[in-house]
This record gives sequence, C-alpha cells and structure tokens, in this order.
Amino acid sequence: MRKEIEVMQVFRVPPMGKLVVSVNNQRYENLSEITEPNKKRLLQAAIGELIIFAGGYQELVSAGVAPHLQSMSPQHEADKSPSALLEKQQQFLAKLEAERDAIKATPPPKPKFPILSGVRPKLPNEDQPESIINKSLPLVTQIDKILQKHLAAHSELKEHSIHLIQGPKGGLQIQVDDKLYEKPRDIPNKHIQLVIKQALKEWEAL
Repeated sequence: MRKEIEVMQVFRVPPMGKLVVSVNNQRYENLSEITEPNKKRLLQAAIGELIIFAGGYQELVSAGVAPHLQSMSPQHEADKSPSALLEKQQQFLAKLEAERDAIKATPPPKPKFPILSGVRPKLPNEDQPESIINKSLPLVTQIDKILQKHLAAHSELKEHSIHLIQGPKGGLQIQVDDKLYEKPRDIPNKHIQLVIKQALKEWEAL
C-alpha cells in the first residue's frame, strides 16, 4: 500500500468566511506569502491538479466560481476564444505537472556531515559508568566505580583487591589489598599505577 502524503489543508475562517491554506501547520492567505521555492511549486502543482479534478478551468468559469481569463492587451482579444483559453489552460497545467514531477524526482538533500557506514550515533550517557549518571553517589564512590571498570579489563589484576576510599582527612586514598597509599606513584606495582591513572583521567574528562 502506498503511503499517502498530505499536501495542504484548506480552512474557511469566520467571520468573513475567507479561505486559508495550511502547509506543515503554517497558514497562508495568499500563495505569494510562501517564500520557499520548493514548497510554493509543490502547492502550485497541487492547485493545478485540483483544476484538472474540477474538469478544467473553463468548468469553474461556467459554474460562476472563477473569473474569465483576461488578455494582456487589446490586440490579444482573439485569445479570449474558448479554444485559445483551453490551450492556455493546458499549457499552464502542463507546466505545473512538469514542476510537480521535477520536485518528486529531486532526491532529498544529503546531511551536512555524512554518517559513516556501520557507525551508530552514540546516545547521551551511553557507555558511561553508572556513577556518572547517579549524581547522588559520593564522589569517591563515583571514581571507584570507574576504576573497577578499568580493572575488569585486566585479568592479571583480578587477584588484587584495589579500591579508592575516603581518607580520614576527607581526601582520597588507594587501598591495594591490605595497604593504603596516598598517591598512585607510591604503589610499587607499575601496572596498578597505570590503571588508576587511567581511571582518574577518565573521571577528570567527564
């Protein structure tokens, strides 16, 4: 089943009963108010199709709901003949149809920054540690959660118990097994030093 596309909505507005046209939830009282070329051509094409739907412009004239086409100057009086009016009408409709087809054939504009194939846009807070999302956690707990994420990627350190804890004076301390350290460089194991520095660097960048 083909997907239907709403081109416009037409309203008769009280108290004077004036017609207004709504396109993408924006109302217009006259076609000249539309400044976007593509939108204007699309609306012109739709109006042209409505004339075809009505059986031609002359049918509207005969019904008394449309004015007679007027010639540009006295020397063009012959253009008022039914055959000349019909020819003009057909030319006008052909032009509208051509513009409509051109709009339909125009591919949508490419994004300014193309998305690389296979790369999914990252959502806000995605892959971030839970501590960063939960602002109610104490600061030391937030950093320790980031540290535990880094430690999980190093299987050779699983035999150690490594945590960041609150020091007695309010600062951070590093607990490695049963020993406490004030700074990463105080830890004898260089591998543990590096992992802690990586965790602190990630926290500082958030």
